[in-house]
Amino acid sequence: MPAIDSVKAVKELDALRAEVAAALQLARAENNQAAIDQAKSLLSMIDDETDDAVAGIFQGFAADLADMRSRLEEVTRRVKGWPFAEHETHEVQFRAKLADNDFEDKGPKSKNVTPGAAPEDVVPVVAKGWSDAYIDLWNTMVIRPEWYDKAIALAKKIVAGQSKYAAAVQGMNVPWWFVGVVHAMECGLKFSTHLHNGDSLVRRTVRVPKGRPPVVESFPIDWVYSARDAIAYERLTGVKDWSLPSVLFHWHRFNGIQNNYKELGIPTPYLWSASKHYVKGKYVQDGIFDPNAVSKQVGAAVLLKALIDLGAVTLDAKQVVTGNPAAATQDVSSLVVDVSGAAFKHVAAELDYPGPLHIGSPKDISVRRLQEWLYLHGFVTPIDSDFANSTAEQLDKFAAANGRVAAGTLSEELWALLTAPLRKATAPVLPAETLEDTIVKVAQQHIDQMPTEIGGYNKGPWVRAYMRGKEGVSQKWCAGFVCLVVEQAVRDLETKMPFKRKVGVDDLVKDAQAENRFIGETELSTPLLRKSKARPGRLFVVRESPTDWTHVGIVLSPMADTFDTLEGNTGGDGGTDGPNARRGNRSYLNKDFLRIL
Repeated sequence: MPAIDSVKAVKELDALRAEVAAALQLARAENNQAAIDQAKSLLSMIDDETDDAVAGIFQGFAADLADMRSRLEEVTRRVKGWPFAEHETHEVQFRAKLADNDFEDKGPKSKNVTPGAAPEDVVPVVAKGWSDAYIDLWNTMVIRPEWYDKAIALAKKIVAGQSKYAAAVQGMNVPWWFVGVVHAMECGLKFSTHLHNGDSLVRRTVRVPKGRPPVVESFPIDWVYSARDAIAYERLTGVKDWSLPSVLFHWHRFNGIQNNYKELGIPTPYLWSASKHYVKGKYVQDGIFDPNAVSKQVGAAVLLKALIDLGAVTLDAKQVVTGNPAAATQDVSSLVVDVSGAAFKHVAAELDYPGPLHIGSPKDISVRRLQEWLYLHGFVTPIDSDFANSTAEQLDKFAAANGRVAAGTLSEELWALLTAPLRKATAPVLPAETLEDTIVKVAQQHIDQMPTEIGGYNKGPWVRAYMRGKEGVSQKWCAGFVCLVVEQAVRDLETKMPFKRKVGVDDLVKDAQAENRFIGETELSTPLLRKSKARPGRLFVVRESPTDWTHVGIVLSPMADTFDTLEGNTGGDGGTDGPNARRGNRSYLNKDFLRIL
């Protein structure tokens, strides 16, 4: 190879190296070890070829110009196919060549619209023909049983990515869940690819639509930045109708309306794959349709049904699809929390959205609740029920810390994020075999959320939840904590409360004695007896005198000389009447135990 050709080869290899290095950076950010290993392998190969090319520069020639060029083309081919694992579990979407006015099609049985340009400011609207067809298909949709679990798994991943989708639609009227479904269809839920069509973010889009986003500041391209371009490109920013037929129509548009699916009368797999409406026929490359190929993806309509089943979105009687604000927590288990009944009435009150609070809102308990939760999250503001500048500033800081635009107003989504700990604590658990074991699971779930007093002695949302709305100096809440945990375990097991709720420890002991559920310290004289009778899920009580018990908690695990605990209204010193719910460890001295049943 002449020196000049070697110089050109080095430049090409340097450009390839920069591209792979960007992909490596993205893979590391996503902790994708397989992609990291592949990128390193590519970099090693590029470096080897660069060494040979540099040697050619110094020697002024190469032994075999054709061989060097062939090797360079192979390296280029492999790099341009990066990342190899990108679609390992995702079927790439292909489509027909779409006219600008593709969305003007009137229905599955209408004549095709003559291809032409469409003004940039036109907002696509679903035609009655398509609307009726979507409603009929939705009402008769049967998800194939072998696909349902996969649909639910994908829906859970969409919920887990809610913060990204919320960031992508910030300031728009586009729902986060709509973008989440597109992300599943186009990208296999990989945040390393363009929402437009699943191409890698290490460069602009290569497939249709090509060259997006048109303006890029750095590589790899930020996912949210590219997603916002895709949303605008698909004319979604002006859409106001998010009823079921409109939603299905705008998903349909992503893959095209006037295509072979319509011509052959095939319900598009982009919507209906994994349901019994779809059997076969799909695009295997852009513009190339195979009537016998079968889609291996879950369609958008099926994903919507899975999101509804999870409680991430709702479909009302007027067919309006609405996102659940609780999805902001990205925690599937807490999307739908059963807070019906007397035991959870005050939990429901603490979770209830107080409205769009802002500077000038009335000075009342609603503002105080907001201030309490801000404080609990580390955004300290006076807890005085007055929505003034400090509260507004801290709310904005909380919003920014959670990827939301600061607006000085409490939104439903921000409220869901603020109250997420209580929602997660009271979310359903998968019941264990016994009530006692389920009690342990529930108590651990509560303590994982670090319940804490705030705003004064025995005050704050956690105390009110455990004490059924009461708070203050006299409201010692260790028994309230224990009783709510047991009530929650009973709820999830769908059984009855084994004893009457009491917030006085002496009253809990008195009832246990009357019902032969009391185990005195004298009955635990050996390690074997302790492990047998002080079992996980049972209650322990701290005895101050033969007739006075001052504290109650839940046994986590008994050992020979001590036992681990799960308890509320305690402190780090293992004392009683403290500000937290937490794990602890106590000796058996001056302790008695209560059976649950």
